[in-house]
Amino acid sequence: MEEEEIDRISQLPDEVLRRILSLVPSKEVARAKLVSKAWQNLFEFLPSFEFFFLRRTFEFIPPRSPPPGDITDDMSSFINAVDSALKLHKQLTLDQLKLCLDLDLIGSGTTSLMIDSWIDAALERNVGHLDLWFLRRDGDLDHLYLLPVKVFSARTITDLCLDECRLEISRDTNIDLPGLRKLCLRRIQCQGYEQPVQKLVSGCPLIQELETSFCSRMQWLHVSGLPNLQRLRVVNCYELESIQIDAPSLQYCQYHLYHGVLPCDIVFSSSSEFLKEFILYDDQYITEDFFQSLLVRFPNLEILDMMCGMQRIEISHNRLKRLDLRPTRADAMLKIDTPNLQSLNYLGYRMPLISAIASVNTLSLREVAIDFVNLNICSYFPILQSKEFFEKIRHCQDMKLHMHVKSKQQLMIPERLREILSPPVYYIKHLYLTVDNCSGYQYIIDSVLWMCHPQTLSISPGTAPMFLKSSITILGTKKNTSSVVFLVPPNAGDIIWKRFKLMMMKAKWKLTE
Repeated sequence: MEEEEIDRISQLPDEVLRRILSLVPSKEVARAKLVSKAWQNLFEFLPSFEFFFLRRTFEFIPPRSPPPGDITDDMSSFINAVDSALKLHKQLTLDQLKLCLDLDLIGSGTTSLMIDSWIDAALERNVGHLDLWFLRRDGDLDHLYLLPVKVFSARTITDLCLDECRLEISRDTNIDLPGLRKLCLRRIQCQGYEQPVQKLVSGCPLIQELETSFCSRMQWLHVSGLPNLQRLRVVNCYELESIQIDAPSLQYCQYHLYHGVLPCDIVFSSSSEFLKEFILYDDQYITEDFFQSLLVRFPNLEILDMMCGMQRIEISHNRLKRLDLRPTRADAMLKIDTPNLQSLNYLGYRMPLISAIASVNTLSLREVAIDFVNLNICSYFPILQSKEFFEKIRHCQDMKLHMHVKSKQQLMIPERLREILSPPVYYIKHLYLTVDNCSGYQYIIDSVLWMCHPQTLSISPGTAPMFLKSSITILGTKKNTSSVVFLVPPNAGDIIWKRFKLMMMKAKWKLTE
């Protein structure tokens, strides 16, 4: 006699089952409730919901990527799933509601009323985290979804993220968000009151994180009276003319304006003594005087990530530990005086970095990454200057060098230089070498070994077996590099992998994916 099958899942405690269902895409959970009444009861008490109605071919930009399998293009099933999730929900509180809709796909005259009803249901259940993204592909800002004003007086919301919405805030709009800790405004159209974001933020006295990205019709952003604000991001809001910041607890600040049309006046009203990380991307309008005035206001700054078009860049700071630098001018002059710097990442033209060799203080430096762009504007790779820089950073533990090389002529070392070159640098412990494909593979390793002999060498040769073969031939004659690791990209084909493995087995070296 066959034993009866036992439904062990249904025997689990309801709390465990709800936890399991919370990890399943919401639209799948909505279907599962049809299996039995017990599952329907569990569905009605889930703490959060996430729904995505988009084209399957849509390319997401993190952190907007939905969970795998959580995209649907069946409009009727989507609407039914959201309706049943929110209108049947029996908990007094809803932890999270995330709605991501392609409004061009829905295309109904009652779309706004339907979305309003979903938001009303979430507010009635005291939602804590509300994340709304209403995608419009036609680019018409006037057809963006108009957010209901009642959202601005939802006292239980702690996280509010709005993407591609319209905000109509007047002087009389009641803003009362006492529990809000995080506010993200992305691709928002501001209209009505002349400073809607400022008025919105003024009603969030305990806010800790504020982001405005790609917002339109926003000319001023004045942040003040927020004693708990710790993180501020302002990214590509091209119509901004003025930013005033008075946030004594600010620890992280990012200002990003790439290819801006108008300059923006940025003022820190008080010293930000708690600011640890500052990201400044402005390739046109940042001036030397303005930058120096900022550094003075950040006495405890530890991380600086900077892209600018200044002709003279002088960075002097005693507390700075990490510097990511991207100068956009080929003739920029760079001076670095940072005695406690531990990590340096440089992406740009060769001349600015070469100009900094004499000034850079590297006693504490442990990690360096160099990526020279537009090397084709010169006829050679800066071997002498790079070698001098290697000598300056001889205390460094890890060195990363990305070589953009177009031809072997850029790497060939003339005989007259070989006669006067000093011995290679032997103090660098590890060198990571990444190379773009070129025709002079053997010259790449030869040039690197004229500059330094690291204790270990990791090489990423792309998908060029000839580079690997040339490297093995040259490095096989060198005794100073004790360990060589070749890093093969995961997208390398099976044939390339087999050729790599065969050559590495003969050389008795290590191959890593």
